[in-house]
Amino acid sequence: MMLVDLNLRGKIALVIGEGHELEARVQQFHDAGATVVTANTGSGEHLKFPKSVKVVKWTDRTKPEELIRRYDPYALVLATTNKQFASEVSRSVRRPHPLVYAVDMPEVNDFNMPAVAKLGDIRVAVSTSGISPAMASTLRKRIERIITTQDLEEVRLQERIRDMIRKRIHDGELRKRCIYKIIHNQRIRECLQDNKFEQAKKLAMKQVELYTKRVVN
Repeated sequence: MMLVDLNLRGKIALVIGEGHELEARVQQFHDAGATVVTANTGSGEHLKFPKSVKVVKWTDRTKPEELIRRYDPYALVLATTNKQFASEVSRSVRRPHPLVYAVDMPEVNDFNMPAVAKLGDIRVAVSTSGISPAMASTLRKRIERIITTQDLEEVRLQERIRDMIRKRIHDGELRKRCIYKIIHNQRIRECLQDNKFEQAKKLAMKQVELYTKRVVN
C-alpha cells in the first residue's frame, strides 16, 4: 500500500451512494477542488450538497456503467453504498487510466508523494501539496513522536473484533458508535497501556454484546 495526496482540482469525481456518508464524501471532494457529480441511490432522503455539485437523478432502472460512461473521462469514482453495489460499480470502472507524477513538479502532477509516518500498522501521511517536502518531513517526525504503543495495540484490538462487529451490528451508524465507544473506553485503554491485551479484548466484546442487544430489542 502507498499513500498519496491525489490532485483532483478541476477533474471529475463521480460519487454514487446514499446517506450521510454520501454527503460527507461529496463535500470532501468538493473542498478538494473537484468537479463533483453525484447520484443518490437512497429513497426518500433529503441530502444537502454544495450548489456547484451536479446531482443526477437515480431510479431503479439506472445502470452504474451508463452513468460512468456519461461522465468519462473522470478522475475518480467512489461508491459509498453496500458491497454488492460497490462491486458492480468497481467492475464498470476498471480500465487503463495512468496517473502522472514528476519529482518536484507539483504543477503537472496528478498526485503528490506525502511524507509517511510508519509505526506498526499505522500510516499517517503528511502532504503540503508538493510545496515543501522538507516541512512535510518535519511534521512526519513530530507525528511519530505522538503515536504511542497503546495506539498500536488499539489498532490490533480493532483488527481482532472488526468481523464480529460487522456480523452482529448491521446498522452503519450504530456500528460506528460501538467502535468509538470501545476506542474511548477508559478501562480498555488502561488494559492496553498495561499490556493486558486479552483483558482489553474481553471488555471490548462486552461492549459489542451491549450494542447487539440494542439491535435485537
